[in-house]
Amino acid sequence: MEAKQVNIVVRSVLVGVVFTIIYLAIGLVLDYIITQLLSQFVLSDCSEDCYFRYFNIIFAVMAVFSLMGGIRSGMRSYKRLSENT
Repeated sequence: MEAKQVNIVVRSVLVGVVFTIIYLAIGLVLDYIITQLLSQFVLSDCSEDCYFRYFNIIFAVMAVFSLMGGIRSGMRSYKRLSENT
């Protein structure tokens, strides 16, 4: 029984990590698109340092949301797998 519980925990952690990576990749693409739109239409006179500051701020927000999504996915996976046993 203990081996089954360890298997469930490992699978849940892997699901959480995979979803975190997927969310982070999607967030990185959205970050680039949003930063490009901001630099071309809203902040046209922004320097390169200013551009990277906005890019880093948006990336940090996306990273936090990706981490939260990965944790949520792992917890849901654990709950689903625990109920099936």
